[in-house]
Amino acid sequence: MSLLLVQSCSNSKVEAPGRHPALELYSGYFYKIIKKSIREDEWRSDMELRILSAEHGLLQPDDQISYYDRRMDTKRAEELRPKVVAELRRLITDEEYDRIIVNMGREYRAAIEGFDRGLDVTTEFIKGDGIGYKGQVLKRVIRGDDTALKVSA
Repeated sequence: MSLLLVQSCSNSKVEAPGRHPALELYSGYFYKIIKKSIREDEWRSDMELRILSAEHGLLQPDDQISYYDRRMDTKRAEELRPKVVAELRRLITDEEYDRIIVNMGREYRAAIEGFDRGLDVTTEFIKGDGIGYKGQVLKRVIRGDDTALKVSA
């Protein structure tokens, strides 16, 4: 079974000059959890990561990007949706992912709306009240505890 985590970007970024891997640039709460699990070799082996950026659309963790300051809003989500949905659909089909886990807020979810329609894939959203709770669910999931998703439903 292969798994894809689609994580929204973060407002908090490293303000370093030049281009850097996307994963290094983002420094928000969820990215601290993700980076720590990778650093401590606790990232589950069956999971891949894609980042939904308000500026760039769908990114791989090692895509080189520069610092930017752009927030996702309804207009931007509508602009990004056709390309992002097409990219996600192609990725899911080509890589044969069985499950997709999505961790993002309402505005970002609007940019991926319908990506899994008609595909033979299970999509689960990390839900819950507050960033701390969602962070704990994310931490458990990326370390292999899928029961955390059922609790967050």
